[in-house]
Amino acid sequence: MLISIITINYNNIKGLKTTIRSVIDQSYENIEFIIIDGNSNDGSKEVIKKYKNFINYSICEPDNGPYDAMNKGIDRAVGDYLLFLNSGDYLANNLVLEKYLKFNPVEDIVYGDSLIKEGNRFKRIKMPKTLTIGIALTHTINHQTIFYKKTLFDDGSRYDCSYKIVADWVFTNKAVINKNCSTRHINLIISVYDTDGISSDKRLRVEDRKRYFESFDDKFIELRNDYALLNAQHRLLTNNYFIKLMLKVYKTYNNLKGNI
Repeated sequence: MLISIITINYNNIKGLKTTIRSVIDQSYENIEFIIIDGNSNDGSKEVIKKYKNFINYSICEPDNGPYDAMNKGIDRAVGDYLLFLNSGDYLANNLVLEKYLKFNPVEDIVYGDSLIKEGNRFKRIKMPKTLTIGIALTHTINHQTIFYKKTLFDDGSRYDCSYKIVADWVFTNKAVINKNCSTRHINLIISVYDTDGISSDKRLRVEDRKRYFESFDDKFIELRNDYALLNAQHRLLTNNYFIKLMLKVYKTYNNLKGNI
């Protein structure tokens, strides 16, 4: 299976080096590595030249933002699955792709978990176990953890560049809602997510999502808000220490009862 890894970069030479090393150090070798650079002037071009023997395609030219650059990568990709790993993000270890393939992926969207760095420690960000319409609309699946089947793009679908930071979220939503694509969560940490990027801007995220929801009717938005509230209450309850303890006791009791 050929996996296309698309990396976009603009004036992030340090992050670019980290991303490149994490890709070329993978134990799995059937990788198509694509780098789209927005005409950087910080030495990134020289780094790309240095690693040209490990890169299948690269281009350094001005673009209209990150999603335009990602679309350029999609246009060039020929792999069975596409993974977007922007400069600064990196694969969690050199066995990630090898372990991923052991899950025998066949679904349209296969996603795992990610890590973020908090001080000197790393925190695992667990993605939802299922990707229903309700969950897609109320949660964010980090795109650095998603393997998209190439066929999702074969009809000309691309990231909507009118969105500043949620075009990947919108694309995933449309795939789940409009295309009824198949999805699967796998118990695997895929990548370490760079929290310094523009996608971490909460204000921009809220503005972008608000505009996306304007395309839905009022009744749908009402149902979506009700779902979000119930889901938040459910998470609050399931994370309560005493409820966790009660569930553990109940499970232990049932196990003992079954063994009598």
